[in-house]
Amino acid sequence: METKRDTKRELESILASDKIQHLIKNHLLMKSLYVKGSDPPYEVQLLSINEHNIITVDVGVLKPEMNEEMTLFRILGRYIHLQCCVLSKMEGGSVYTMAVVQASLSKIERSHPRIGVKNNEVHISNVRTSKHTIEATLFNIPTSVKVNFATYEQKLRNMADVVKIDVFSGRGTVYDEIRKSGKMILVSDTRIPESYRPLNDACLDYAAFLDDGLKKKIEEYHREKIISALIVPITYLSHDESRIPLGYIEIQSKTQNYDLDKALEIQQLAFEMVDRIRDSNTVMIQEKQPVVNLSRGGIKVLIKTEELRNYLVRQSGFTFDLFFKMQAPITLYGLIRSAHTLEDKSLLLGIQISGNSSREGEMKRFMDNVLIEERKLKEHMDHRKNMTGKK
Repeated sequence: METKRDTKRELESILASDKIQHLIKNHLLMKSLYVKGSDPPYEVQLLSINEHNIITVDVGVLKPEMNEEMTLFRILGRYIHLQCCVLSKMEGGSVYTMAVVQASLSKIERSHPRIGVKNNEVHISNVRTSKHTIEATLFNIPTSVKVNFATYEQKLRNMADVVKIDVFSGRGTVYDEIRKSGKMILVSDTRIPESYRPLNDACLDYAAFLDDGLKKKIEEYHREKIISALIVPITYLSHDESRIPLGYIEIQSKTQNYDLDKALEIQQLAFEMVDRIRDSNTVMIQEKQPVVNLSRGGIKVLIKTEELRNYLVRQSGFTFDLFFKMQAPITLYGLIRSAHTLEDKSLLLGIQISGNSSREGEMKRFMDNVLIEERKLKEHMDHRKNMTGKK
């Protein structure tokens, strides 16, 4: 399955010929660039540029097709990329001519360096994620949710004369108003107009919603012999702690007047339902997945386990344990910012660390480890410069 997902980088397009010339001559000429879409990025070298923005590029063993579109990039403080079209292969060797169609420059400099990881010294494991994406629509209800709703509807049969547990649907209805507000409706006595007013901030103003239809609603309840009504929202809390209005519990009584205690009891049942749905919808994969590189903001991970690939390709984020060599795991939550399927079917994920973890100090431990790696990288680069200077 082809997978490609990217969080858009804010780029400034450069179309003017003279500005493209300036950018390439002053910053990219005779330097290595990388081919976008390959991982690890394939390295090429930009050799020359003429007055028509035709560049010559040594592509090594790469064999691009004529008229193929190719994006070359490099990070020099800011991200730079060149959108090119392959024109021809020069006689002998691996040099091709390409037309630079457009150049782009990120508006914001990369804050921190990416540090490559070697010899699997950093990996993730114990990945916790959702089996299914929970959505509040009538047309996409996972089986676990349907079963849960049916189970609890049966449990409530002895507690009320009318019981209904369902997903939200119907724009403009009172259920839609509950979905948008997250508030419940409590009508202690359906015969009294004042009962349709909210008892506290957790209750919706049913009288205001009904407006001129209040009298009609009172008559409807009277015909059905309903003397009290309660509707409580069911709000799903996802792995990234975003709130998803999923459905509602509605009960009505012909003999009992509901109060706030009753509302709290049903609300507790709604919480219990959500916990059960989340438990049945959560999977944990323990196989190790290698970290390719890391920075203060996040990590790039190669997901090799097929089952995990199938789950994560649909998710926006997940919880995992990050392992540095000879250390206890760091529990973190990551947002998926990019996803690419490689030729061997592995899934390459760019993960932004959000710091969402139940354990205190995990983000600090992560940052301390990255700072150590940054210092090692700086020492290595300084050493290389010194050796070059001596030559």
